Amino acid sequence: MFHLKNSVVKKIGFTIFLFVLFIFLLYYNFLNVQIKTYLEEQGKEQLRSESENLSAQIEGFLQKYTIIVEQAKQNQEFINIAKEIDNRDLKRKNPAYVKVSAQLANIRSLDENIAQAYIALGNADDLITNLYDFDMEPSYDLTKREWYVNTIKQNKITITAPYVDLITNKTAITIAAPLMDHNVVYGAFGLDILIEDMNKIMDRFNSEIDANVGLLYDTGLILYSPVSKDSTEIGNGYIQQVFDEELAKKVLSGKEGIIQYTKEGQEKYFAYFPVKDTNIIVYNEISRSNILTPINEFLVINLLILLLIIALLMIGLYVLRKLFSAPLITICENMENYTNDRSIQLPQEILVRQDEIGTLAKGFYYMIDEISNYILKLEEKNRELYDAKETINKERLRFETTLRSLGDGVISTDQNGKIQIMNDVAEKLTGWKSQDAYGLPFELVFHIIDENNKENALSLSRRVFENNNKEEMDENIILVKKNGEKILIEDCAAPILDDSGNITGVVIIFRDCTVKREKQAEISYLSFHDQLTGLKNRHFFDRELKILENERYLPLSLALIDVNGLKLTNDAFGHQMGDRLLQIVANTLKTSCRKNDLVCRIGGDEFILLLPKTDKKDAERIVEWINLEIANLTYNNMIISVSIGWATKTSFEEDIMKVYAKAEEHMYRKKLMESQNMKKKTMQMIIKKLHETNQKEKIHSENVRKISKAIGEALKLDQELLQEVEMAGTWHDIGKIAIDVMLLDKPGKLTLSEFEIIKRHAETGYHILKSVDTYSNLSEYVLAHHEHWDGSGYPRGLRGHEIPLVSRIILIAGAYEMMTRDTAYGRALRREEVINELMRCSGKQFDPSITKVFVDILKKQP
Repeated sequence: MFHLKNSVVKKIGFTIFLFVLFIFLLYYNFLNVQIKTYLEEQGKEQLRSESENLSAQIEGFLQKYTIIVEQAKQNQEFINIAKEIDNRDLKRKNPAYVKVSAQLANIRSLDENIAQAYIALGNADDLITNLYDFDMEPSYDLTKREWYVNTIKQNKITITAPYVDLITNKTAITIAAPLMDHNVVYGAFGLDILIEDMNKIMDRFNSEIDANVGLLYDTGLILYSPVSKDSTEIGNGYIQQVFDEELAKKVLSGKEGIIQYTKEGQEKYFAYFPVKDTNIIVYNEISRSNILTPINEFLVINLLILLLIIALLMIGLYVLRKLFSAPLITICENMENYTNDRSIQLPQEILVRQDEIGTLAKGFYYMIDEISNYILKLEEKNRELYDAKETINKERLRFETTLRSLGDGVISTDQNGKIQIMNDVAEKLTGWKSQDAYGLPFELVFHIIDENNKENALSLSRRVFENNNKEEMDENIILVKKNGEKILIEDCAAPILDDSGNITGVVIIFRDCTVKREKQAEISYLSFHDQLTGLKNRHFFDRELKILENERYLPLSLALIDVNGLKLTNDAFGHQMGDRLLQIVANTLKTSCRKNDLVCRIGGDEFILLLPKTDKKDAERIVEWINLEIANLTYNNMIISVSIGWATKTSFEEDIMKVYAKAEEHMYRKKLMESQNMKKKTMQMIIKKLHETNQKEKIHSENVRKISKAIGEALKLDQELLQEVEMAGTWHDIGKIAIDVMLLDKPGKLTLSEFEIIKRHAETGYHILKSVDTYSNLSEYVLAHHEHWDGSGYPRGLRGHEIPLVSRIILIAGAYEMMTRDTAYGRALRREEVINELMRCSGKQFDPSITKVFVDILKKQP
């Protein structure tokens, strides 16, 4: 080794030795001070980590029971029975008691650590347990039970302190949650959990670590305290007995942390960590002396290791550098180059070596070649996999979108008839959520019965499996929803086949046809009934007439009824009043006829009676009774009158249409005698009602009549025409019967829309008078009494002599009457002002010749 005396490697090694030794001495002195702090921090971190680990194990132990409680508090049957039972003596009479008790027993059987499962009945101050016949003592009071009070007060899942279970005589805790509906608490659900397994966790954990671990309740109660591994221990009781008030508050604050305290002359570290979502706190305790014990051993060992490292380092420095370091560095540099530019160039002297370095270099070359090929294949596979994933995602998205957008319910099953897929419509129609129905038998979710006999219908999926064909369900099928509600449905099903033609499942498509059935019923009703009166219509009459043309219904009488003055009523009072008139007549006909008689409305104002097994004399009595009933009818001072004609078919050979024609002819003869008289009375009633509701109109009509007569006499009209002038003056505003009195009496100026309503009174009066033969000649005068000489009037815009003479007279008379009395539009004018206004409007609004005559009359008046 002499030739290495002045070598760089030796110098480097000696320099490293001196440097390491110097560093170690500094390190040794520094470590003696700092290692304590380091070990203390490491010890505290270990305490925190161990506490967190134990907390996670305790949380895992309690989590499955918390999940059971969380699910139970959402059980609608538990909520309902807590809400309904308010008397502990009657709890077993509740229909749901047996089912709920069985459910509690099922929950109890889920885990051997569940000692009891029960429901607290807040209204009855009692419990329902998993034991059907179990009853609490009469003195049992829920308000004095910690688990019940805490969970109701905190309105969340709570865990009690340990206690001895009355039934098992073992230590247990209670996990409870409130039972609520619409934010109202009706009781609570509780589980009594045996905690022997939790104690085993604690014992096992204590046996594996140097520290002492235990459990606290958030009130400070020490739940678990092992025998300490040093000379002191926390013991039983409350944590407040161990720490002062300030430290105890930190431990019970609900937050994690580590505190340092002194007990019996020993300094200790105490780590605390709350178990998530519980009232339990995990603590871990270790003495400071235990943490610092290894420090001397640690320093000695480090010194020996350091010396050994220095020796080995110096010895192997040259060998490592020459034989291994340099070649490995070269190989690593080539690996880096390959990573960057996929190229590699190893020196030949390394490749020809027969030792491990040579083998490594050759293996590296082989590995690079294999990796290159693999990368190429992997990239190709990745591209294929990416393309396939994109295709699958698109197909899945298309399928889900199509399924959700369907207006019908869709359910698919596997080959065992278990439900796999349900769309939103299917969830709504069955009342089942897809996640709840998944894997259940199809018949359980899709429960159908026959509408007629209310028995279970044959499952559609079963029929598909049996026949291997598409199947459609018979009509009259009812689907029973999860909540018991029943709806009419239409459905069909088809098999899902694989490539070999084997059935792998069934798809069922169905819809609610309740509305469709209702629409069909409504259409059927409307096709045979009159919508206004509810009577049978002409279509039904024609069909029924063919049925009644049978000898067993002879003699068969027909009575045709026509409502008198319907058009007059419509014109005077509006079609709503006319409709009411038809309804009154229809109801009277129904109540006046016998059970087997048929009453139909066959036209606007025409009704017909079909009277089977009714001879002429009986038919006449029925008609007389109807006339008597009609005569006694009153409605809103409206006159109600009908004309009835009847005829009887006495032999089968007699043509029923001839009988119909005979009854119709009889009816028209009656109508000729009765209709005009009824219309006259209606006219008198109309004018009476108009004058009674509006006294101003009565005065106006009377004044216009007198003024019109005076003008007619001045024009030397013949007596017949003069009489028409008087009558037209009286009746000219009869159309105002159809206008609201509030509008007629409105103070101030009318709006354009209101004036358009007022203008219609001329046309209404025309139609009223036109419908009565006696007054039909007056209808044209009334229609034109607001036409102006220059064509600016209404309703037809007539001008000059196109306007009837009587209408021109009434226009001037009406205008004069309005100008000479106080109105909402202004005060009454003096005679000179009236004459000036008449002359101003002469040739525009008024006939000039008639205006001149009337002005002469006014000037002659004193």
